[in-house]
Amino acid sequence: MNAPAVTDWHAHWIPPEALALLAGRATPPCLIRDGAARRLRLPDGRAPAVKEAQLDLDARRAALDQAGIDRQVLSLAVIAGIFPAALPPDLEQAVAEATNRGFARLARESGGRFGGLALLPTADPDRAARLLAIAVEEQGLEGGMLPADAFADDATADRFRPVLAAAHRLRTQLFVHPGPISGRPWPAGGDDPLAMIRRRAVGFQDSLTAAAITLDYTGLLDPYPEARIRLANLAGTLPLLVERIALTAERMGLPPSRADGRPRHILADTASFGAASLTLAARTLGADRLVFGSDCPALTLDPARAAVAGADLTATERDTLLRGEALA
Repeated sequence: MNAPAVTDWHAHWIPPEALALLAGRATPPCLIRDGAARRLRLPDGRAPAVKEAQLDLDARRAALDQAGIDRQVLSLAVIAGIFPAALPPDLEQAVAEATNRGFARLARESGGRFGGLALLPTADPDRAARLLAIAVEEQGLEGGMLPADAFADDATADRFRPVLAAAHRLRTQLFVHPGPISGRPWPAGGDDPLAMIRRRAVGFQDSLTAAAITLDYTGLLDPYPEARIRLANLAGTLPLLVERIALTAERMGLPPSRADGRPRHILADTASFGAASLTLAARTLGADRLVFGSDCPALTLDPARAAVAGADLTATERDTLLRGEALA
């Protein structure tokens, strides 16, 4: 019997189409050459470097082969550490369109080894919905990505109903990844270890938790049952909170249908967590709501595979997770 196909749903890449767009600009934000390096020059004078090694697809294929991963579905999270939504709105949209063309090209050229999720501009949700339709119906992409801040609260989430409606109509996936929306840049922080922990470990997870509550514990998704909503990184801290929500449901006045605290709509990927956390998530969120993710190339593939192998899952649960059946 052949081993089940393994799909990595949480992996990132910057298409050359997006980099070429930024390199063609004369004013910041723009891509500049600094010797052998490329840097994203920003209006405030900063010029963070593009991590060239992370763009090497030959090295990526070799790493996938070594880890036993058959496919990666790519998305664009940052460019030289800068979230696309932090760019001016017109540039955010142009980068999104260039990114989506690049992912579509790679998906065709790779024979299915790589897929893509459309980058959706957040300044104009109606435009984002149209780009999602183009991505799925014309470009062959497998859904789209929105930042967690799009669902930080009910009022903000209401703005993105056109994208949810499009995902429902297309019966496709929306990937919710840590990040700001246009006009609400991610807070700057220092580079000392404590600041990095607060921003990357605590802040990112808190933003995903807030999005999970908005998406699953309100009626936001009720009109869009065919939209498949996946949150990065085990949906923030939700696996730890489900039991607390259940224990305090009566005190919080939750309806009986929510008394167990378990999510009804959202899915989560396993990126950036180990076996103990995956075991907890399988028991509190439900193993049937998990799909495999690595956060490659920010993180290496081997720990992600080891986490799934070491988690307390049945063989069926493990195979289902690795195949990504929750997104089927």
